[in-house]
Amino acid sequence: MMPGTTALIDHDVHVRDHKIVAIGKAIAAPAAIRIDAPGAIVMPGLVDTHWHVWTTLLRNLADNSSDASGYFAMTGLLGQRFGPAEMRLAARLAAADAIDHGITTVHDWCHNIRSPAHARAALAGLQDSGLRARFSYGATRETPFDRPLDAADFTRLHDGWDEWSADGRLTLGLGWRGVLATVDGRPSAVPEAVWRADLALARDRGLPVSVHANNSAANRGHIRQLAERRLLDRDVQLVHAVNAEADEIEAVARSGASVSLAPSSEFAAGFGVPPVSALRQAGVAIGASVDTPALVGPADLLRELRMIQGLANAQAGDEMAMPPLDALAIGTREGATSLGLGGSTGTLAPGKRADLIVIRRDALSLQPRADPATTILRSVRPSDIALVMVDGTILKRDGQLTRIDRSALASAVAETSARLLRDGR
Repeated sequence: MMPGTTALIDHDVHVRDHKIVAIGKAIAAPAAIRIDAPGAIVMPGLVDTHWHVWTTLLRNLADNSSDASGYFAMTGLLGQRFGPAEMRLAARLAAADAIDHGITTVHDWCHNIRSPAHARAALAGLQDSGLRARFSYGATRETPFDRPLDAADFTRLHDGWDEWSADGRLTLGLGWRGVLATVDGRPSAVPEAVWRADLALARDRGLPVSVHANNSAANRGHIRQLAERRLLDRDVQLVHAVNAEADEIEAVARSGASVSLAPSSEFAAGFGVPPVSALRQAGVAIGASVDTPALVGPADLLRELRMIQGLANAQAGDEMAMPPLDALAIGTREGATSLGLGGSTGTLAPGKRADLIVIRRDALSLQPRADPATTILRSVRPSDIALVMVDGTILKRDGQLTRIDRSALASAVAETSARLLRDGR
């Protein structure tokens, strides 16, 4: 099943040399290894468009029981205790969760790069995982807004990207702070010399840019300032945009920039309600996002798509405003396009990289049989995802991760998380 098309019944998908080479009935490929999945659904892997991967090691630690346990305070404190080893472990944990939930592409918006070694360790974890990933190099929370990013390290990383690309599976981007930051809940302008220097790191190299904008009430007007300076373009992804006003949404649509929405974290953090209906009416490309497991728990991108669909219908006052296939497209085709990866992934088609998932339909929770798109959006659980393939490599089969040892990973996470918490006492 391919979002944006009708479902194809009793079809084969032929994969060779990391790519889909054919889709059709009874494909003759005598040399191929055959995987039989009668009655199952085959669809593109899910695409997460914004995930602070390092915070996966802090899953469920953010709550509202005290100021110190809030997301920003907690991650700010514990993030300082991360070394390169913690960055790599967090990437492995995130990858395991992503694969379990049918996510084949992640956008790691990395804002805990405390040294060049931190960046390389995070990349090593992504590279080892087998996932497709965008790595956006960002500043830490403690980096003063009048201090540019480490241009020398970013340049070294980009110049030596062949070491990390894994035949194009990993790509590089910039986690930009933009022109309007928030300090202690108050808006603060980033010095022009700083935001221009940081932006040039990406644009001088033709790399994509992602920026948190209009996420909180204190950050209102950020998109307007970007538009007034003519900084919006197709290479820009705006994260959250919860408080975007009508003129800002129109400016985003004209520029071709995209927006990444993460309803679960946006609600939990008190940012507000993402304007899904207004974004869609304006023709803005939308992607879906886990954002941070510290706030939302598991990497359940289908949950985010259900919420996006619900918001679209509620805001339009129309139960039919967003069909299930459109919601799934946000999590596949549109998400890939918003990351500039539409030529490689996001749909099932000959010539595309073989990023796909196979969903069993025999679980009682999926009965009775109904429209496949509706079933996927509303009822599929990780246990129903029987196979996950990225770039032609199987990363999950029959419930088992093929490249990650669950038991060893769980032990390492338990020891490391206990130490992180203990060191703070």
